[in-house]
Amino acid sequence: MDNEGVQSSIAEMNLSEQLQKILSVIDVEGKRLEEIILSMNEGKFELVKKGYEYVKQLKDEAQRLKENTMEYVVRTSPALLTKELYMFSLSHLDRLIQLMDSITYRLTILAQSGLELDSDIKSRIVEMTNKTLSMVGDLFMEAKLLSLNARKILEFHEVINQKEDDIDQMYRSITLEVIKKYSKDVFSLMILKEIVDLVEDLADVIREASHDFKYLALYKI
Repeated sequence: MDNEGVQSSIAEMNLSEQLQKILSVIDVEGKRLEEIILSMNEGKFELVKKGYEYVKQLKDEAQRLKENTMEYVVRTSPALLTKELYMFSLSHLDRLIQLMDSITYRLTILAQSGLELDSDIKSRIVEMTNKTLSMVGDLFMEAKLLSLNARKILEFHEVINQKEDDIDQMYRSITLEVIKKYSKDVFSLMILKEIVDLVEDLADVIREASHDFKYLALYKI
């Protein structure tokens, strides 16, 4: 292997490690969001409001790691054929970080309002959100597998695709129910619709990031 090839190989290993670091923070952010969702479901509004500050700290940490990694990609060897894929994946991870923060913030607003949600709608939003957050764990596994077993990433990619399809179905159903139930309550309709929209967007972005990892895996196989 020539010097350029060695540099590219080292860059690939470093980038795989950096993606794992970013996603490890995002995974913790997702778990904290799950706890906030549980607190909301149980009516523990003070815990919801307190939880947002920690999520914000995790968001800032993940974004710092993302910025450092993007700078590394820009500086690294121009011979790295997968450079654009890494940039795409980092862009998607940045969007993912922002969406999780936005969901948590909307939940905080909901908690501050003290609104008692319809139990069926509440349970369905919790189910949709938790299923979406489980995709974060799948994406984290894909990042780990980049340097261990790239072929296995293709299996996780299919799992993520299936979950995203399920979430699309849930999104359409829940949106209709929210509109029917809260058509005369503008605040509740607006905040609940925003939360559901953001969760659906999050699932879409996770799938897009998974596409990036799939293409990186195909390059390695």
